[in-house]
Amino acid sequence: MPVTPRTRRLWLFAALIWVTLGLMSAAQNATWRAYSGRPIAWGSIIPNSLGDWLTCGMFTPAFYWMVRRFPIRGERWWSSLPLHLGASIVFVLLKVSVWTPLFNLLNPAATRTFSQILFGGFYADMLAYWGAVGVIHAIEYYRESRDSQLEAARLALDNLRAQLQPHFLFNTLQSISTLIHRDPPAADRMLTDLSALLRLSLRNGSQEVPLREELAFLERYLEIMRVRFGDRLVIAVDAGQEVLEALVPSLVLQPIVENAIQHGMADRPDVGHVNIRVARADKSLRITVADDGPGLSANPATNGIGLANTRERLMRLYGAAGGVDVRDGGGVTVTLTIPLRS
Repeated sequence: MPVTPRTRRLWLFAALIWVTLGLMSAAQNATWRAYSGRPIAWGSIIPNSLGDWLTCGMFTPAFYWMVRRFPIRGERWWSSLPLHLGASIVFVLLKVSVWTPLFNLLNPAATRTFSQILFGGFYADMLAYWGAVGVIHAIEYYRESRDSQLEAARLALDNLRAQLQPHFLFNTLQSISTLIHRDPPAADRMLTDLSALLRLSLRNGSQEVPLREELAFLERYLEIMRVRFGDRLVIAVDAGQEVLEALVPSLVLQPIVENAIQHGMADRPDVGHVNIRVARADKSLRITVADDGPGLSANPATNGIGLANTRERLMRLYGAAGGVDVRDGGGVTVTLTIPLRS
């Protein structure tokens, strides 16, 4: 298993579990002695209990290897049971081989033979093996479930990029071709912003980025929209300094704002407004995108890929802590809720 911060945390967790079991065993032994009216020799009880359990814990890498190599799950889960049964017996024999001399070293006045220790703690050691295997199965199941969620979110992000770039390129290039003879400086600005936007999109492969980076990406997109629509589009962005380092899903704002511009500018001759507001709400970050267009009911086809992808990404990344709320009436207001993390 590669040594990563996550791996080190896992092994530290395993060590704490075995130490805790040893201390609980010592406490149980002391309680029984007190109940029986016998003296409590902590100097003997604690080293013996910790030694007994930690000699089990030293085999944790082997337990982990067995679970990874022969998992007890899937359609043929039963085929791994005999292998684990054999491994549990081997473990008990090896554990007792290590524990016997250590026990005699800790208890020179009350030494025991290999057979005495083996048969005195055989079932407890077997239980330790199967308990460890069960816990490792649970950890592996959680890890694989989490990895599959992150992979699905990554695929959703790649899918979003694949949908964003051809669609956005087509509209932008069409606008540039219209402006290139009528307003060359505006066409040049659009080309500059477009190249910067695509460069940022291709460079950033992270699932989450600080809000300031997401707003910088969005600003490139908005500059293109301002050139494209001119004075007919008014866009306001309100985000305080206190939330700029908050982590948000990469490329989460552009499709929502694009929907808002489509709604707000849908075949209207007057000025359309889009307001983007980011604020802290207790332990969450609220991102609100509102337009003053005719709403979804006037053009239901626009309520498609952007919102669906965003809703799925937030669910996979944050579960119940993330969400998308859409309100239609006097324009469309979309509110994204994201756990507040820096």
